[in-house]
Amino acid sequence: MERVFFPFDAELKNELDEIKLAIQGEQNGMASYQMGQMAYKKNYGVSYVALRNIARQYQPNKKLAFCLWNIGYRETMLLSLLLMPAGELDEQEAYSLIEGMQEMELVEFACRGVLGALDCAVELVVGCLSKDAKFSVETAYLLGARLLENGTELPSFYKVLFDRVDVDLAANKPTVTRAVSNFLKQLGLYDSQSEKVMAVVDRLASTDNMQLRWVAEEVRTFVEYTGHKA
Repeated sequence: MERVFFPFDAELKNELDEIKLAIQGEQNGMASYQMGQMAYKKNYGVSYVALRNIARQYQPNKKLAFCLWNIGYRETMLLSLLLMPAGELDEQEAYSLIEGMQEMELVEFACRGVLGALDCAVELVVGCLSKDAKFSVETAYLLGARLLENGTELPSFYKVLFDRVDVDLAANKPTVTRAVSNFLKQLGLYDSQSEKVMAVVDRLASTDNMQLRWVAEEVRTFVEYTGHKA
């Protein structure tokens, strides 16, 4: 992500110093080691609960959020997403966040929170498909799933994503597969789309690819046991 710098602000610096100390105070050495082996190279192994408790002590603040994001540790980036004021990011700033995503945890967190609350969220879904960020395709599907989950009417982007499901699943990338699964689950809840989604599910269930059969089972179970939308 492009770094954003602000003029010196003593209050902001004090808040950053307090947050860093709070994070260090919640450090979990074993969790940090495990996260470092699997994903993040810079992390303290702090739990979500502890991070949310830290965030509750501060008012949402765009400057503070960007400064935390630029530090680049797992915990500061998650806190950045928690402290980013809802709806205050413009489209370019949103893309900058997406480009800076290091791991799927951040993508999922952002799509369910700050990105999903933006007025430009629909534009971001389609726009991400033309970006080359590490998780841009995953962001498109997960943000799309979030908007479908929160809405009652079908947003305009759904067909763009649905038409490329087979191609993206064929890439056999686990993070993309998981994101596509989430999108199909939410799309399948709409009465007008359920039959189409189930046709995809039936096709995936008949393949020899275990990952695709997993998607089929996940989507079918979710749609069958969740109430449909009109």
